[in-house]
Amino acid sequence: MSAFLAVIGLRRYLRDFPDVSTKEAVLSLRRSDADYAAADFENGILLHSILPDTIDFADPQVGIRQSLSVLIEVHNPWWCRFFPYGRQRLAMALTPDEFQTFRSAGLFNEQPSHEVVQWWDSLAEKVRRGDAERRTDQGRYAETLSLNYERERLRSCGIEKQPKWIALDDNLAGFDIQSYMQSPFGHKNLLIEVKSSKSNPLRIILTRGEWDAAQKYDDAYVFHVWRLPSEELIIKTVQEIAVHIPNDNGSGHWTELQIEF
Repeated sequence: MSAFLAVIGLRRYLRDFPDVSTKEAVLSLRRSDADYAAADFENGILLHSILPDTIDFADPQVGIRQSLSVLIEVHNPWWCRFFPYGRQRLAMALTPDEFQTFRSAGLFNEQPSHEVVQWWDSLAEKVRRGDAERRTDQGRYAETLSLNYERERLRSCGIEKQPKWIALDDNLAGFDIQSYMQSPFGHKNLLIEVKSSKSNPLRIILTRGEWDAAQKYDDAYVFHVWRLPSEELIIKTVQEIAVHIPNDNGSGHWTELQIEF
């Protein structure tokens, strides 16, 4: 907050005296105003160089909120992950000085304004989008692992065909890769749903659509579950997954579930 106190004073002074240099403004504030005795002008000048000119601090709370948005975007502090979980969850991760800055921006008011609620919701949504993008990247990586695995398996089985990356063209097919396996009647399709997880124990999310497809194709359908980053593959059959599937009761209908291995 001492840095924000400095930049607020600095920008107000430069607004009133636009021909004065930043250095001269700091010297004048320090000499003439006792309120700035505790201000951190070294970091205030740094903030002044980072923040866009449109943040004028005419309303200090609004200016600090706008500044926090910029700084969070630039630095992506570790506690950003708590934005989707609510204000109190984030508060527990902040240092006392960070918490004071948030309070000075009106972000922890008991009766927040509509603008404050929008600020929180905007940051939470940005974190969710980032998480979704990372999950997509991880999912695609796991699919490439399965494609490579299947290419090698088909080669070792003497099957002169290549697996197809179905999810790349149709994400609603109910499976990610079409491969092949031997049968008494020749080559038979093998449909693969690819999952991945970095958690311990291993956790995956299964949708109702994926399970409906698995039941439809039964023994022609398997699950590839990749443990990352070690790239350990666990293959599960439909029957092995079936023991984890809940029943629909009454008017309830499950759409998504988490399975631990």
